[in-house]
Amino acid sequence: MRIPRIYTQHRLQASTSIGLEAKAVSIFNGDGNDYYSIISELSKKNVSVDIESQQSIHNESLLSIHLLQPLCRADKMDWCLQKATELGVNAITPFISSQVNINVAANRLDKKMDHWRSVIESACEQSGRAMIPSIKQPIVCNVAINNSPSKAIKLIASPMANENTFSYTDTSTSNCICAIGPEGGFDQNEILQAQNEGFAPIKIGPRILRLETAVISALTLCQSRWGDFN
Repeated sequence: MRIPRIYTQHRLQASTSIGLEAKAVSIFNGDGNDYYSIISELSKKNVSVDIESQQSIHNESLLSIHLLQPLCRADKMDWCLQKATELGVNAITPFISSQVNINVAANRLDKKMDHWRSVIESACEQSGRAMIPSIKQPIVCNVAINNSPSKAIKLIASPMANENTFSYTDTSTSNCICAIGPEGGFDQNEILQAQNEGFAPIKIGPRILRLETAVISALTLCQSRWGDFN
């Protein structure tokens, strides 16, 4: 969680207390609103606020994006979740790839899910979003592909594809599922299965991208094509 940084003219020294004027803060809980509040009580362990007003926040994209992305190293996973949230995704499903030997032990799953939600919430704080994207429990790639709804544009990134996002034939949509593979790429069976489920293979430029670069690039292209970057 980001810590607010406040300027004061008081002389500061560790292990001392100072008085501050009442400070306004904005809090949210994911219901689509910001609540402007005044700090009324402050102690070492707790902060109390008086909620003064409520404001509906309208910065969600009209394009609903569901990101399918592989499990990866902890720092890279956090980075992808953060940037995907800032770029406006609505849901994220991590999947277990046949190309990368990374999984989450059952006894650590709840703790890992809590951590991922915390990363997403912090990204919402930073980006001003008042709706919290959902994150699903990790599932195997084939199941993630099979569970995708039919009424959506479905894209799967592949360096071997012939098409890019901007040449995709549908001109408008309000729902998009975007599957990004691990750095080893999807295997051919996963690509074929995705195509059977209605996914269109797309190429994100002429170069091979790292996972985190591909996530940012694909989401930016989707928002530019069908969302609020248009």
